[in-house]
Amino acid sequence: IVPAVNVWAIGAGGGSILWVDPQGLLKVGPQSAGADPGPVAYGRGGTEPTVTDCYLVLGFIDPDRFLGGRMPLQKAAARKALAALGARIGFMGDDAAERTAAAALRIATAKMASEIGKGMASRGLDPATFTLVPYGGAGPTHAALLAEAARIGSILIPPAPGTFCAFGTATGALRRDFARSRRVSLGSDDGAATTLLATLSALEEDARAWLAEEAATGKAVRLERFADMQYPRTATELTVAIPEPLTKGASAAALAELFHVEHTHRYGFRDAQSPVDVTTVRLVATLNGSPAGHHRAIEASAGEARKRTLIWEGRSHEADVHGAGVLADGGAIKGPAVLEMEDSTVIVPPGWTARKDKAGALAMERKAHSLQEVAA
Repeated sequence: IVPAVNVWAIGAGGGSILWVDPQGLLKVGPQSAGADPGPVAYGRGGTEPTVTDCYLVLGFIDPDRFLGGRMPLQKAAARKALAALGARIGFMGDDAAERTAAAALRIATAKMASEIGKGMASRGLDPATFTLVPYGGAGPTHAALLAEAARIGSILIPPAPGTFCAFGTATGALRRDFARSRRVSLGSDDGAATTLLATLSALEEDARAWLAEEAATGKAVRLERFADMQYPRTATELTVAIPEPLTKGASAAALAELFHVEHTHRYGFRDAQSPVDVTTVRLVATLNGSPAGHHRAIEASAGEARKRTLIWEGRSHEADVHGAGVLADGGAIKGPAVLEMEDSTVIVPPGWTARKDKAGALAMERKAHSLQEVAA
């Protein structure tokens, strides 16, 4: 068993390029305009419309307040590029750019929602019981679109979502896994237990040496001990945690009992008369990161509310536009509304409510549209 993180990438970024295939079908990505030249609206030479251009044309983002106003966007150029692309799929007239943008966002959203649905179904999970956590610059902007398509009823936007990943990297825990193969059988002889515990001791020495290299003296360190175990001649191998008190001199029976308990929990039965084979001994060393409380919350100040036309699901809405700081702890606003942060823009569509929690995050909830949806 190799320690791994299951990263399931299904997103579409703000730079994802819109295009029409030889059959005349509108597509979104996987090609990306990146940051340079970037979307057409950046005015840096990009000629192919992107998801960001769609946000701009539909009123999701303000061309004069992008990146806190430091980078004005060219809405007219974005509309022209989208209208030209829309003409290739039959969209004509003054609203061709808006129709093309809305269609592209539906396609991008449907692709993501479909993958979420398939992934959760394969695990026996119900999306309605989960909360969507969007981050990055475009995550909060697209979050409600994805939540509605995937039938997720709540969203939690972290403070400063545009730097959420970087903040996690800077403050997250540092971890290293140590492992050694040790094929021994925990039967009536305690010699196997002695071998297992001696291996754990050796792994701890390795971990201490690594921690010293990381200048971890005086910092919070956590050591966790495990062993991969199985019943003889079976393919079912379980990684079993070994509590620290047992590392001081546990018997083979005590260590085997840990596996019997885990096997019963996982599969509903145990074979107490069978010996237990150990295949691998593991130790995980974790060096705690910096306190997460240093992350800045949503700004406390709030400017005057403005109005902006927001096109949502093909309909125009007059949305209230606020600075993110309009929400005091526990305060709430109802959609349609737009919350503008320095590093992102949050869309609160009709039927949704946004509320700031005590940690500075933004919690959004949607009312069910019908009794059938509640039942589903």
